[in-house]
Amino acid sequence: MSMKPFHRMAVLCALAFGLHAAPGLAQTASQKGMATVTYGKRLTATQRQQALAEATFNALEQYVADSDSAQDRLFESRHDYFAGHVSRYVLSTTVLSQQDDPQAKTYTVVLRADINQDNLISDLGVGTASEASVQSTNHQMLTFLFMARSQKSIQQFDDRVYKRVDSDTTQSRDTTQGESIHVHSIKTSDGIDAHKSVRSVSGGSTVVQADKVTWQVAQSDDINTAMTGVFANAGYQVIDADQVEGASNGLLNIDSIRAAYSSGDDLQPKLMYQTTQGVHTAGIGLLAIGTLDIGMPGTDPVSGNVRVYVTVTAKVYNVSGRFAATLASVGPVQFAGLGPNATVAQTNALTMAARETAQHLVDELANRGVH
Repeated sequence: MSMKPFHRMAVLCALAFGLHAAPGLAQTASQKGMATVTYGKRLTATQRQQALAEATFNALEQYVADSDSAQDRLFESRHDYFAGHVSRYVLSTTVLSQQDDPQAKTYTVVLRADINQDNLISDLGVGTASEASVQSTNHQMLTFLFMARSQKSIQQFDDRVYKRVDSDTTQSRDTTQGESIHVHSIKTSDGIDAHKSVRSVSGGSTVVQADKVTWQVAQSDDINTAMTGVFANAGYQVIDADQVEGASNGLLNIDSIRAAYSSGDDLQPKLMYQTTQGVHTAGIGLLAIGTLDIGMPGTDPVSGNVRVYVTVTAKVYNVSGRFAATLASVGPVQFAGLGPNATVAQTNALTMAARETAQHLVDELANRGVH
């Protein structure tokens, strides 16, 4: 992505009012940006500032493009707004290199920008404050069912080996006749030689059966807290799944869903239909459902802390009609959490996975105009 010419002055003004402000407690990330400007007879201070401004905005664009496709589309849809509020998202910059080419009349600068992730994600999710106040009255009710799963047992199967040998037998006969003449007699002779050959062709196949994994499934307070916060901040009316179950006329059964996810990755069609119809019966328009699979603890090679991976698969359904329609999906995608022990690392991984997954779903719904 490149900066549009009419945005340059807006970015320059935004930089002048706090680009180098001291970072606060916001969560930050670093991203490189680059820009090249052309000049006439000589390079001026204004043109240098222009290059810095464009490189800063380029870093912001690159960060969004690399982080999430849904957020990238939201960013592009409100390109003008973000170009005019760069200082809200970039806490500081460090020039890494700069090159002035007098012959080509170009000046290139490469810098590293510290991105304020909290402000950026917040604005990508709900827009400006005025937009959020308008949208909040139109957002639908939503409930979610996300199960944290850890491996309980793994059943492995021996390979099935099939062997076969095909034999091809051929026979041939050679007939010989002879005659010998003597003075007083003539003798004749004949003979038959039989030949038999056998050709064998061997082959076979090996069938490998996938491991059968049994999961220990539970609803996690860490997941519920993280996801509820993201969905609520985006303006959705989040209804606890336990309440929805009570109002579903018995169609939504959380225990049945938990049991299904203990032995498979998807709900059976009948159970899925009953679940979506139960949410619909309870008067809820959106259902988010999925799993967070917890991996085995390992050691982070950089920090030496315990590292736990969580693999997420999730979908959001519109259940307001007769049939459920998929609106957004995530995964499978992995998140890693670190900690001094396995318990802390697992909690950090689950919290991060839940928060990032919910944010991705919110962004996808916003792209589709669902509020």
